Amino acid sequence: MDVKFKKERQSLVMEVYSDELRFQSSTFPHEGVADLQSSYLGPSPYHVNYCGYEPCYPGYAFGPRSRTSYLLHVIYSGKGKYYVSDQVYEVTAGQIFLIYPGVTTTYQADAEDPWTYGWVGFSGHRSEALLSQVGFSPDRLVLSVESTEPLHKCILNMMGTHRITYANELYRTAELLRFFAYIADHAIGIPHSMPGYSKSVYAQLAMRYLDSNFTTNLKIADLADHIGIDRSYLTKSFREEYQISPQEYLIRLRMEKAAQLLASSTEPISVIAAQVGYTDALAFSKIFKQRTGSSPSEYRKLHEADDVPQEIPPMTMEDHFP
Repeated sequence: MDVKFKKERQSLVMEVYSDELRFQSSTFPHEGVADLQSSYLGPSPYHVNYCGYEPCYPGYAFGPRSRTSYLLHVIYSGKGKYYVSDQVYEVTAGQIFLIYPGVTTTYQADAEDPWTYGWVGFSGHRSEALLSQVGFSPDRLVLSVESTEPLHKCILNMMGTHRITYANELYRTAELLRFFAYIADHAIGIPHSMPGYSKSVYAQLAMRYLDSNFTTNLKIADLADHIGIDRSYLTKSFREEYQISPQEYLIRLRMEKAAQLLASSTEPISVIAAQVGYTDALAFSKIFKQRTGSSPSEYRKLHEADDVPQEIPPMTMEDHFP
């Protein structure tokens, strides 16, 4: 792996290319290709090929050229035009435009308010899926974000990891993923609530979390927020997977544990209530009686000699995961 820097009109550029492509670095690129020496053919799912930033002079244009890797430009200030096929995009500060590999494009700074931008060129077999996940597509080449400053920091951090080491390769990849994570979380007009995993995965994560945290003052809305989906989607996913709502599962877990504690300990009812996630002992006693037909104190008298109470059917993860 090799890295080199070059200065152009107050810009700073970092290029990364693999050893097997080094022999091409002195060869003039094919006509119409801008970055022949920067493609990546290795096994990594994400690979930073080059990055940089530049304040452009009025009317500065680049192209028509095609790329061998994916390329994103982040507009920090000013504005300009991005030409793709027969489309013209007016791009301004706070926006990002994408260039797909193999597509001929031209972009030009405005004559009166020229843009300053940063860019990241990258490759890897998961690159297109990553772009799609954050909202880009051949029909959506421009996205807006709440702020470009975090993206600028990512680019500067990439440029700071220029050493020819495996660790620096990992650092660059980490910054690339941080770059995309910010876009995924802060792109304007893109539905970020769109699930990225199957309903089954969300349901299993929810069950594991409930099994580990039912002793706390946990609410299903908090669980949904912890996972990163809305409550209605979580409830639907959980019910489809386990034929029970997460709220009902939580109550059964608590009642099962409470029954075990009542039969095996002499702790006060209020302490047992707190141990299964109820801050209000009266509310705990009410729901316990609804579920068992006995108050906690009555249940204790009936089952104080039992090793394992049977009135509350156990419902644990093992029931669903052999």
